[in-house]
Amino acid sequence: MLRGIISTHFTTLFLIVICGFKLHAQKKSRDVELRFLWMTLIACFLLAVEDVAEGFAAKDPDLRFWRILFSAIGYTLRPVAALGLLMVVCPRERMSWLLWVPCLINTAINLTAFFSPIAFSFDENYVFQRGPLGYFVFIVALLYIIQILVLTMQRFSEGKTTERWILVACAIGCLAATAVDVFASGIHINEAIVISSIFFYMFLRSHDNYLDQLTSLRNRFAFYDDGEYLQKSITAVASIDMNGLKKLNDKQGHAAGDHALTEISKCLNRMSSRNTIAYRVGGDEFLMLFVRQTEETVERTLRELKEDVARSGYSISVGYAMKKPDEKLENAVSHSDQEMYKDKAVFYQQNGRDRRSRNTNV
Repeated sequence: MLRGIISTHFTTLFLIVICGFKLHAQKKSRDVELRFLWMTLIACFLLAVEDVAEGFAAKDPDLRFWRILFSAIGYTLRPVAALGLLMVVCPRERMSWLLWVPCLINTAINLTAFFSPIAFSFDENYVFQRGPLGYFVFIVALLYIIQILVLTMQRFSEGKTTERWILVACAIGCLAATAVDVFASGIHINEAIVISSIFFYMFLRSHDNYLDQLTSLRNRFAFYDDGEYLQKSITAVASIDMNGLKKLNDKQGHAAGDHALTEISKCLNRMSSRNTIAYRVGGDEFLMLFVRQTEETVERTLRELKEDVARSGYSISVGYAMKKPDEKLENAVSHSDQEMYKDKAVFYQQNGRDRRSRNTNV
């Protein structure tokens, strides 16, 4: 049996082993996503074992019970493997046990094969027959894959979006593999999901390179990369700077300062969308890019941002500049910085202090 597994599924097993080693090496980061990638890889490994075992049982009618059992396991594991990928891209706040309900229903349906042909059965010649609910497993997998597509487009909508289409291609490949499984049998969806898992992992690691570790906003590297990619679409840029970070660090410690930056970042996130992208580019320095946005929208967004930050107990200075189509992004940033400095000077005048040099961050 081991020989059969290796000879039939060598490529799939090889990819599972290689990806498994990489996941183990990165076990201290992205714990939630990695856990569900493990779920997918283990499900695919068991699918490979199940396929060979079911093939062995198919040779002997006396092993009818085992063939039914192995087939039921295989049809149970297919959507579980797809669910693992869905959980990778699903935001934590949207994760729910309800996502498991289709899998549980699918398992119950396939277990009816022991006493009913409603899901599948084997005729008097020991030939596989699909029942009226035999397509439910593929419907569940299809629903999971569609959700993967939707969540991928939503969760990774900011900035440079070309890489997202890699995940879309993987999802389409899984859909095609599902269709092949339906009409030509086999375990093509198993191979497609393993390959997609590897690309998902590579995408997550690449995406991490664009994130600020403290705030989870996009970082300076992402700002310049997005700025180049979106050059023709950017209509405005805003400079945001926290007021009083140095004083807060001196009085309450750097942990309090980090908490303040995190809270301000949450406010920036709430203002962000696919066409309004926020970045942390330095200690207490933030930038926002506005894509195809009017000046009225920019002003309203920044006004709401300042109000939101104030409600969180902190203060920021803000400046913006509308960018001309042929203007370099650096020039627009320079102008927005100047406007931000003016706003910061007003803040310190109103609070009875002179604005010291920018490097002191007070």
